Amino acid sequence: MTAGSERLNIIIAEDDPGLLPTVVEYLSTLGHVVRGAEHAEHAWEMLTEEPADVLITDLKLPGMTGQDLLHKVHGNYPSMVVIVMTGFATIHSAVEAMRGGAADYLPKPFSMAQLKLSLEKSVETRRLREENTRLRTELRELTSFDRIIGKSAAMQKVFSLLEKVSQVDSTVLISGESGVGKELVVQALHYRHPLRKSGQLVAVHCGAIPEHLIESELFGHVRGAFTGAEKDKPGRFELAEGGTLFLDEIGTMKPDLQVKLLRVLQSRQLTRVGGTKAIEVDVRVVASTNEELKTLVERGEFREDLYYRLNVIPIVVPALRDRRSDIPLLAAHFVAKYTKRNHLAPKDFAIDAMRMLTRHEWPGNVRELENAIEFATVMSGGRSQILASDLPLGENDDGTVSTAAYQVTEDGVSFRNVVSELEKNLILQSLEITGGNKARAAQLLDLKRTTFVEKLKRIAKEPVL
Repeated sequence: MTAGSERLNIIIAEDDPGLLPTVVEYLSTLGHVVRGAEHAEHAWEMLTEEPADVLITDLKLPGMTGQDLLHKVHGNYPSMVVIVMTGFATIHSAVEAMRGGAADYLPKPFSMAQLKLSLEKSVETRRLREENTRLRTELRELTSFDRIIGKSAAMQKVFSLLEKVSQVDSTVLISGESGVGKELVVQALHYRHPLRKSGQLVAVHCGAIPEHLIESELFGHVRGAFTGAEKDKPGRFELAEGGTLFLDEIGTMKPDLQVKLLRVLQSRQLTRVGGTKAIEVDVRVVASTNEELKTLVERGEFREDLYYRLNVIPIVVPALRDRRSDIPLLAAHFVAKYTKRNHLAPKDFAIDAMRMLTRHEWPGNVRELENAIEFATVMSGGRSQILASDLPLGENDDGTVSTAAYQVTEDGVSFRNVVSELEKNLILQSLEITGGNKARAAQLLDLKRTTFVEKLKRIAKEPVL
C-alpha cells in the first residue's frame, strides 16, 4: 500500500516558520495525521508520546541536529521511515544520511509534488522491507514440500497431490516446461515414500544417452552381447530395485525402445541385451516431459498404450509466470542461499528490483530465476540491498535500459520526477561505491567529469516544479 492510499502518522521537524505549516497543511490534505515540531527535541518528545510511521526532518536544527535525531530514531525505531531535508545540501551529507538510515533525501527548495513522491517511495520501501522480513519468516515455516517452495494456489494443489501420491507405488507422469523443478518433484515422491526411500533413486535422461546405448543402459547386457561388452552389466532398472527409476524427457525415446519399455512396465520383468533369462524387477517408475505427450501420440511419435501406462497419475508443474506470487518467496530463498555460500551479509531487494523480478516473463522458469539471483547477489557486493541494476534483466539485446521497472498506469506518472529520481539514485550509488571519488564515479556512469559535477549541483539544489 502506498502513501497515497495509506493513512500515515507523520512528524515534521523543521525550524523554518514558513515551511513547517505549509508542509503540515499539505500532507494533512492528503489524509495523513501530521504533527509539527520546530526543533529535534520536541519531535523526539512527540515520538515517545505517540509512535509515528514517518519522520520528516531538517538536518540543520537548533540544539539537537537532524542527523542526531535520525540516529536516535534509527536506533530505537528501526522500522520508521525517515526523510531528511536541508537547504545546505551536499553529496557528503546525502550519503551520510542514507547510511544513517534515512529512506530519502530532499534538497531545498522542493515542491510538494517532490515531497509526495518521496513519501510514497519511502513508505513503499518500508513495506518491501517488512515483506522481506515476512518472507524470511515464511521460509522457516511450512511454505515448501521438501525443497519445493511455493505458497500460490497452483503450487498448493501440487503439494496436496504429492502428499497422496508419495505414499503409493502408482506410475507418475510429471509434465512442465524446462526449469520448473520437475526433478524436485521426483525427489519428493521418492524420499517421502515409506518403503522406497530406503532404495536408490536412479535417473535416466532419455535424450542424453546415445541411441545405440540406451537399451543397454536401461535393461543391462550380458557378456559378448556387442563389441565392448566384456562382462555382464546390470541396467538402470536393476540398479533401482526397491527404489525409484526416473525417466527424464521420456518423449525423446525412440519407438522401438518404447515397445520394450511397455513390456517391462506390464510384466515387471526384463531381459538383458543379449540374454535369455527373465529378471524380476520391483521398481516404481516416474517419467517426465516438457512436451505434451498427448500431442506426440496424435502425431504418431509416441505409443498410445505406453502413454496411458505412464500417465496413471499426472502431475503438472506450473510455469513460474503462472505463479508470480511465489517469485518473492523464491527470490528470498535464493538470495539467502547465495549470500551464505559467498560469505556475504544478508540482503533484501529494493523496490525496483522486486518489481522487475515479478514482471519478468521467466522463459527459463525457476532455474532462470535462481541464476539471476545468484548473479545479482554477487554484483551487489557489500550492499545490503539488491537493486534492479544488479539483475541480469536490466538491458535489452541492443544494450538499451529496460523499462520493466517503470510502467505508466491509468493514473499516469510524472516523467520528470521518474527521470530525476533515477538519475539521483545512480549518482548516489556511484559515489557510495567509489567512496566519494567524483572522477571514478563519473567513469562508472560513462559520463564526463564536468557533466557529472553539473548533475551533482542539480541534485544538491533542484528547481521547484
